[in-house]
Amino acid sequence: MPGAINPWPDMNRSLALTAEQVSSYWRDGFLIGVEVLSETELAQINADIDAIADPSHEGREFWYEYSSDLEKTGGIVHGIGGWRVRESLHDLLWHPVITSAFRQLLDAPPRLLFDQLFCKPALQSGAVSWHQDYSYWTYSQPMNHVTCWIALEDADLSNGCVQYIPGSHRWNVLLPRPSRLTSERNSLLGSLTDQQRAAFQPIAAEVRAGSVLFHHPLTIHGSLPNTSPKSRRGTTIHAMADGTRAVLDEPTVDGVPAWLLGGAGPFYPLVDEPAGPVLREPFFPTL
Repeated sequence: MPGAINPWPDMNRSLALTAEQVSSYWRDGFLIGVEVLSETELAQINADIDAIADPSHEGREFWYEYSSDLEKTGGIVHGIGGWRVRESLHDLLWHPVITSAFRQLLDAPPRLLFDQLFCKPALQSGAVSWHQDYSYWTYSQPMNHVTCWIALEDADLSNGCVQYIPGSHRWNVLLPRPSRLTSERNSLLGSLTDQQRAAFQPIAAEVRAGSVLFHHPLTIHGSLPNTSPKSRRGTTIHAMADGTRAVLDEPTVDGVPAWLLGGAGPFYPLVDEPAGPVLREPFFPTL
């Protein structure tokens, strides 16, 4: 089993995941409810999100992608690259509990792939189709990635919490991704075998604000619409092992890797020897 209770000599043991938590992650493909953020930290992050809800907010030029147009996004306020826009989102990347867990679950020093803001306003759609994260990330190879989803408000079924399919990461298959992440909820099901469909039993990851989820890049997950009078705010940190490469050496756009801009981009075939550069600073910092 990959991962260990404390494989890194410089890790603070008081911050490490327990052996039971690591085992649960590799058995199920996810880990629910690790408490991370204080009330003070939550208040600052949520105040910053209040500010960036205004499309003309200061620093908007630093997003890789940002949209608060709910009709276009299917009821979700969505942004990529928040760590470049607000200090609270920047500092969250280096929260010691999160970075310690990344080290354990990757069994390697972690680097940022990108961060992603997902906010579902009250009484909006905001459904997210069943998908595997790595189907959008094949620009970065080989696959040794992990996602941390941070609840900035309480999340339950009524406001569209994340749902997971236990053990789906062990199917060891990369399934076709939905062409629209917010409007094709069940499109992935047509690619499953009879045995996989029989095992398709969602688990709701209901968590309190300040708690986090970790999941494997092949774990199937999605979420229902927010039908409640309360919003559901969350942000994610997608991490990869140090040494991960770009599959191709492609040109940049104003100095920024084009893959980070304007969505997921194309699907890249998996290869034994990626031809692109190692993904490093300034866009992929060590965590």
